[in-house]
Amino acid sequence: MRLSAAPLNELPPVTKWLAGLFFAGWLAELALGFKLNFYFGLVPFNFVSQFWLWQAFTYILIHAGFWHFLFNAFMLWMLGRILEPVMGSRKFLLYFFGCGAAAALVTAAWAPDSLRPVIGASGAVYGLLGAFAFLYPQAQVSFYFLFPMSARTMALLLGALEFVMTVSRPGSGISSITHLGGLAAGLLWLWGERRWRQRPARPEPDPAVLERAEIDRLLEKISAKGQAALSRAELKKLDEYARKNGGRA
Repeated sequence: MRLSAAPLNELPPVTKWLAGLFFAGWLAELALGFKLNFYFGLVPFNFVSQFWLWQAFTYILIHAGFWHFLFNAFMLWMLGRILEPVMGSRKFLLYFFGCGAAAALVTAAWAPDSLRPVIGASGAVYGLLGAFAFLYPQAQVSFYFLFPMSARTMALLLGALEFVMTVSRPGSGISSITHLGGLAAGLLWLWGERRWRQRPARPEPDPAVLERAEIDRLLEKISAKGQAALSRAELKKLDEYARKNGGRA
């Protein structure tokens, strides 16, 4: 399987709407700049100390600069058309914003005192990359459009690169910890979901065993209190069991 582009009119609905929201977020950032980023981007200090929890979702839709918007919209375009039909639109939407929110939590936990706004859908997009690698591990992709490899190898390599960049360039203008958080959240989500589905089903109790247990209970009740202690329903149950099994209980 290889990733390829698709016309806009062929995109599934959530992917198409998200792309439109990316575009709107980029235009809003052009118009409002830092004010928009401060209140609706992810500012770790405000998120942690002031409980501006909406930022965990709104920062995903804001993009600074045309290339920032274009890259995330392009990755959404490539991955959404494959993943949304497989997941279903509702789950795809929850997964996308869930990965983005998890990336925000990781980012805020990593630098809780930071006042620098983090904006962009890259954390959520990395979650989509993780989903593609999880669902299609042997699919052939081109890393940075140059190096062919499997989707699983790409995910591992991206995770390693983002980790190295996180610890080696803490003051970088690119929030690698957000990328890493989104990728890890997506993989953990799908791994946990698969494990849950693979749990052995609880065996249904054998009706014959349950029936015998009930008859034993009634016989013990007769032994302890006499047959008069049984209700009409219990006596009927004993008679039916006796007829069915050839004799009287």
